[in-house]
Amino acid sequence: MPIVTLTNVSKTYPSRTREDAEVVAVDDVTLSIEKGDVFGIIGYSGAGKSTLVRLINALEPATSGTITVDDVDITSLRESELRKVRGGIGMIFQQFNLFASRSVKANIAYPLKLAGWSKADIETRVSELLTFVGLADKAKAYPEQLSGGQKQRVGIARALATGPAILLADEATSALDPQTTHEVLDLLKRVNREQGVTIVVITHEMDVIQTIATKVAVMENGRVIEQGDVFDVFSAPQNPASQRFVGTVVKGIPSPAELGVLRERHRGRLVTFSFRDGDSSQAQVFLDLAAAGLDFELVYGGINDIRGRAFGHLTLAIRGESAVIDRTLGEISQRVEVTEIAGEEAR
Repeated sequence: MPIVTLTNVSKTYPSRTREDAEVVAVDDVTLSIEKGDVFGIIGYSGAGKSTLVRLINALEPATSGTITVDDVDITSLRESELRKVRGGIGMIFQQFNLFASRSVKANIAYPLKLAGWSKADIETRVSELLTFVGLADKAKAYPEQLSGGQKQRVGIARALATGPAILLADEATSALDPQTTHEVLDLLKRVNREQGVTIVVITHEMDVIQTIATKVAVMENGRVIEQGDVFDVFSAPQNPASQRFVGTVVKGIPSPAELGVLRERHRGRLVTFSFRDGDSSQAQVFLDLAAAGLDFELVYGGINDIRGRAFGHLTLAIRGESAVIDRTLGEISQRVEVTEIAGEEAR
């Protein structure tokens, strides 16, 4: 069941001068986020990702289209009604946005005080959240005494304080080192799994999507150009922009420059085998090549795993009689996608 639905949503800003055209930040976007999803929205800087987040949490009004949050059309609500909607949406930020003059405990308690919770209930809730994010011993610390990862954990605890159904993470790991990024992503997985919170992850990093998301939408120039299950988009991206993003974490068919290097280093015909979950395994391909008496070596690529489903591309340099190679590749292509790289035999 969708918890967030956008239908033909656009957001435009007036031009700075009469001569300039209006700025289209979000352009006719339609997408649906299911309850319990970890939904990734990825795009380069200026793609419209952050504007889309501000539309979802009603910080900005849409120019056109409809946005439904938990069965409520927020595009038709007054400001007083929108505050209630925002109360069900938590948010974490790239720069943490903690109050420097408040302790960790006071930062987490802040939204609870605004919501009118009693002092006793605030104490209990803050204690629960500190334990959940692994900072029970940092209650009295101040932000300047924390590492980046610890600051983001405080941000997550504060965002969860009032028990929101939706958590928006806007470039939440961009300021963190790789190890800390994975620790924060692991915590977000727990938030989703243990608390049932739907998470919308805004990022320009494809490895973040690969690590945490179940669904993904790719944005470019304000439009959603591709969306679907993460596995489907990663294993068979259809749009050139999606292919560029996937290429940052998945090695596909070698580029022309890479092909030149491979030809210099390896003898034989260069062939790429593309695997998806349910296809014949790479082990079976190797067995078929060996059974045909062919000599081969792996020269490029790899196999990836997304939530227990495997896909990837392996490029082999294959040596042997041309007719035998042709026949064997023909047989393998009945089960696996086979792409022979054009050109003469590698030297």
